[in-house]
Amino acid sequence: MRRGILFIIAASFMLVATGCSSKSCKNSILQPDVIYEKALVNTKEAQIVRSLETKASVSATLLNEVFGDRYAYEDGVYLFIGIISERKISGDELPSFVHVKLNGKEPLEAKAIHRDDELYTLMPSVNRWGRYFLLKFPPSEAKSFKLTFGIDPYSPVELTFLRPTPRR
Repeated sequence: MRRGILFIIAASFMLVATGCSSKSCKNSILQPDVIYEKALVNTKEAQIVRSLETKASVSATLLNEVFGDRYAYEDGVYLFIGIISERKISGDELPSFVHVKLNGKEPLEAKAIHRDDELYTLMPSVNRWGRYFLLKFPPSEAKSFKLTFGIDPYSPVELTFLRPTPRR
């Protein structure tokens, strides 16, 4: 009886160990999620606090650095913005009480991103309470980007993104 249990355990271990013997299968299991890692490195977060209470929270991901082939700097600067606020944000447009500027410029486009969107599933710091938008700003050659985010009637917060220097 004991020998049979040991045999079953050993056989199960062998099946698990050899069940994923192809090189691509090993790589997909052992490789880190490169997109998620890039997104995490290029994500900044801030909170708008008043009287020791968080009134709003914002997270922003610089998509040009995460998906360089899809979001090129020549086309514009693209940000994935997540907003959690005590004020209700509904609809597919940025509400008038939300103010977002990048290096002093307003976004050219703002598109709502929903839970079933592929971009939503790839980004860090998403949750069910947030509203998410893809913002496109004018192209810029700047070495850094200062995102100013505000919700009326509170003071804005700033998030700074550095554009990486090319390696030699």
